[in-house]
Amino acid sequence: MRILLANDDGVEAPGIEALVKALYKEHEVIVSAPAQQQSGMSHAMTLGRRLYIECYQPFMDKYGVRAWRVYGTPTDSVKAYLEGINEAKPDVVISGINDCHNLGTDNIYSGTVGAAVEGFFHNIPSMAISFNKRGDISLDAVAAEVAARLEKLIGQSDVPQVLNINFPNELKDKSFVWKWAAIGRRIYTNAYNLVRDDDGRTYYLVEGIPVDDESNQDSDIMLLKRGFVTVTPLMLDSDDKSFLASHHGMELSL
Repeated sequence: MRILLANDDGVEAPGIEALVKALYKEHEVIVSAPAQQQSGMSHAMTLGRRLYIECYQPFMDKYGVRAWRVYGTPTDSVKAYLEGINEAKPDVVISGINDCHNLGTDNIYSGTVGAAVEGFFHNIPSMAISFNKRGDISLDAVAAEVAARLEKLIGQSDVPQVLNINFPNELKDKSFVWKWAAIGRRIYTNAYNLVRDDDGRTYYLVEGIPVDDESNQDSDIMLLKRGFVTVTPLMLDSDDKSFLASHHGMELSL
């Protein structure tokens, strides 16, 4: 397959190189990723200013893989490749491996998911891969598992999907067990902590603490805690269908 790799941790991040190593021998791999860390950028893109793109030589030197360093967001990285560099269309877009889980409502903020969504917008099967490397599983093991399951993951649907995939810190029964998972609910007690510089200027550090709703045992949050790999197909049609079923086309009485 022809695979486009992106991420939000930057082109030099260990997670994207782990995927390159796991995939380049069997597939045509291309990398287009941000120049710098871009976590929390969601689906933001660069408008009204120059977007610089340059070749990233280390992947070519080590693996023979063409790579671009994009001075923009994760979405820019995918969109610029598909619409600007404009080579042959990839068969799949993979964003990751992200250095942190993207669970529950975090997927709204995630730059990793944002890059995958851009692939999906171009009618390409896409997936976001996330993993907390502070667990007992290695990045290389996660990348190898993704590579081994890639064709079957794409084949789960007759039409392109965008899949949000999270790997657990510890495996259930010492093996990778994959489960479909609903989006859990995760909120944060956002702590905007006021800090003072040495020169007297003040700024805020955002250090939110996650609070998980544990009522749905089939959510991505709860299944991941039990050691499963969670797979959540995301829908991007976000209008309120239940309300519009009885109101679409009607004039508002205001």
